[in-house]
Amino acid sequence: MRAIKTGLSLAVLALAVSVSGCASSGRDSTPPEAWGQPQFAAWQETDAQYRFYPGDQIEVTVHSAPELSRTVLIGPDGRVALPLVANVMVAGQTDYEIANTVADAYARNVLVDPIVEVRRGELGPQNIIVGGEVNSPGLVEVSGPVGTLEAVMMAGGFRDTAARGDVVVLRRIPGGDLMMRTVNLRDALRGLDGADAVQIRRHDIIFVPRSTIAEVNVFVEQYVTGIIPLDQAMSYAIANAINN
Repeated sequence: MRAIKTGLSLAVLALAVSVSGCASSGRDSTPPEAWGQPQFAAWQETDAQYRFYPGDQIEVTVHSAPELSRTVLIGPDGRVALPLVANVMVAGQTDYEIANTVADAYARNVLVDPIVEVRRGELGPQNIIVGGEVNSPGLVEVSGPVGTLEAVMMAGGFRDTAARGDVVVLRRIPGGDLMMRTVNLRDALRGLDGADAVQIRRHDIIFVPRSTIAEVNVFVEQYVTGIIPLDQAMSYAIANAINN
């Protein structure tokens, strides 16, 4: 069995600039373990490929059995319904990984050496979460690439009590670990080059502390810890908790 790699490339999830180019406050150099629990994984920008989640649509082409080809929606449970096989779990995978998963499912049941190709259809909402010292915390839907400052402005902008120099971006990586980095949006508001060097991705969580970076630990413990993976349904649950 084999899958055909389509070379999917989405502007909304284009590779962000390197970590070394991010201008932020002096607290950026403090190792995360010095802030106490929870522990964070080292920030990395290695997963540039788009991963599909509930609400996304994919086109599954079975070249060795065209009558099985379908355009299907990824359900709330992360699975797709395909003919002749049970519902197949595909959430969190790239197009190439989904093609392999589907090929394996057909090989175990009905086909010999299936050849499967997966392409994206319509995408579901590209939601992020913005919490902390912003005027309208909660779920924010983005339609294209945005930076951290743009995301904060879409959540109503900063409150007067916000620590603009230590805005936190939280992101899951494959396997469930949580990464964290800070962005100095005080410099970004002043128009300094490279001050907002993080491109926000689907399901990212942005937290604007009141005065100190240590507040992120409380936020993570209240809303994020144990939520693996962060998917569309859980995004709404977290946003509702933040708002209430």
